[in-house]
Amino acid sequence: MITIRRGTCEDTQRVLTFLAQVKAEMTHKEWLCLDTPEEFRERIENGIERLWVAEDGEKLAGIFTVVFPGTSPVNYGWHLKLPPEDLARVVNMDTAAVHSDYRGQGLQRRLMQAAERELEPGRILLCTIHPDNAYSLRNAQSQGYEIQATLPMYGSVRHLLQKDSK
Repeated sequence: MITIRRGTCEDTQRVLTFLAQVKAEMTHKEWLCLDTPEEFRERIENGIERLWVAEDGEKLAGIFTVVFPGTSPVNYGWHLKLPPEDLARVVNMDTAAVHSDYRGQGLQRRLMQAAERELEPGRILLCTIHPDNAYSLRNAQSQGYEIQATLPMYGSVRHLLQKDSK
């Protein structure tokens, strides 16, 4: 049985190993853009990034992260030319990864929902998805995310989607 829980600093190395494995197995590696391990560790330790993990017993089945970017350059809201008061409300719905053994079971959706439940109302939720990643795009749109722009990002192109938290 798969359980989802909030990740901790102790999960960091395990998650980094998992992300490298998932990306290595992907046909379209450009669909998953990862921060450096140092950036990931620092953001988790400083509380700027939050982590959720899906586990099947001891096995990591999937992960999801959100970033609270403030008005830093990594805030996706800059791409939408949001005013400063809105930039402060942005949450980057950042990284979703599911192990190939668990794809097709709605795990990405469940992880996103777990993260959203813990966010305070009034947040602006933004995520990026490669246009060819039909599964992730359908998943996000089915949860109320809407494409706001298609932009060059991460050495490729990304849809930038938005959802306002309630």
